[in-house]
Amino acid sequence: MPARAIIALSLVLIVLLPVHGLAATAPVPCLLAGGVSFIPIAVLPDKMHHIARQSTPRISIEGLEFTPVRSLASAFGASVEWSSRSRTIHLDWFRGSLHLQALPGPRFWKNPTIHRMIGRIPRTIVTKCGRIVDGDTIVLANGDRLRYIGVDTPETKHPQKPVEFFGREASAFNHGLVADKTITVEFDISQRDRYGRLLGYVYVGDIFVNAELIAQGYARTLTYPPDVRYAELFSYLQTAAREARRGLWADEKTGTADVPASARKYIGSRNSNVYHLPHCRFVAQINEANAIWFATPSAAKAAGYRPCRGCNPPDR
Repeated sequence: MPARAIIALSLVLIVLLPVHGLAATAPVPCLLAGGVSFIPIAVLPDKMHHIARQSTPRISIEGLEFTPVRSLASAFGASVEWSSRSRTIHLDWFRGSLHLQALPGPRFWKNPTIHRMIGRIPRTIVTKCGRIVDGDTIVLANGDRLRYIGVDTPETKHPQKPVEFFGREASAFNHGLVADKTITVEFDISQRDRYGRLLGYVYVGDIFVNAELIAQGYARTLTYPPDVRYAELFSYLQTAAREARRGLWADEKTGTADVPASARKYIGSRNSNVYHLPHCRFVAQINEANAIWFATPSAAKAAGYRPCRGCNPPDR
C-alpha cells in the first residue's frame, strides 16, 4: 500500500476510534430530542474535545456535556448525511469521518458506552395512552393521569381560566403524537406531584414528546427541581423555536425592546411563563439575557404569562 494511503487510513481510524472502549466499527451514540441530535463530548476522540468545547454550544444532562451534531459538523467543516430510515448520521471532512447513531432517551441511556459512563439507567415503563387532557397532560390506560415534565402548554381545561392563545393547537398536536399509542414513560427524581399525577418524559417510538412540543413551539419550558434531567436541553430547543418563530412564538410582539424603561413594571423570563414585580425574590434568578418586561398585567397575560404566587402582582 502506498505511504500516502497508509497515512490517510490512519487518520480515518484515529477519528473513528472513540474513548471509553467503544469499538471502532460501532457508531457513536447520540441523543435524539426535538429533531436535534446531541453528541456527548466525552465519547468523541480526544483530538476533537478541545474544538467541541471551544467552538460549539454545550448543554449538560446527567453530568455529561453534549453538543448538537450540526454544530460539531460546522466547527469541523464536515458534511452531514442523515438516514431517516436507520437514524444514522455520517460526518465527513478532509481529515476523516465519524459515524453516529441517533437514539431516543430510553435507548440512549441503555447504550453500553453511556451506561458505563453514568452508571445508571433511568427507570421507564411501557404503557398505552388512554386519552388526552390537554397539551401537556394525558390519562394512561390504567386511569393514571400523567403530567409531562419540563413543559407547559397554554391552558384549555383550567376551571378558573379561559382557553389561552394556542391552547387548542397544542392539545391537537399532543393528540396527534400520543393518542391511542403505545408510549414509553421515563421517570426523573419525583414520580408524582402534589396532585397525585405521575410525572414523566414520554416517548412514542423515536419521538421525545416533551421535547417535540417545545421544539415545534407548542409549549414553554417549565422547570421544577429536582426533576431537571433535560432542563438545559429544553431551554436550548425553546431558544431555537423562539428564534425561528414557530408555533406560539410566531406572532410574538412583546419584549424588552418594545417597552420603554419608564413603563417596565413587570418582569418575566423567556424560560418560564410567570411574571413578577421587580422587587420579587425570584427576579434574582432571571438571567438578564432572558428577561422580558411588560408595561401592564394584560400585556403579560397576552404573551402567555401568569402572576407569580410569591409577589402576587396584579392580574388585570
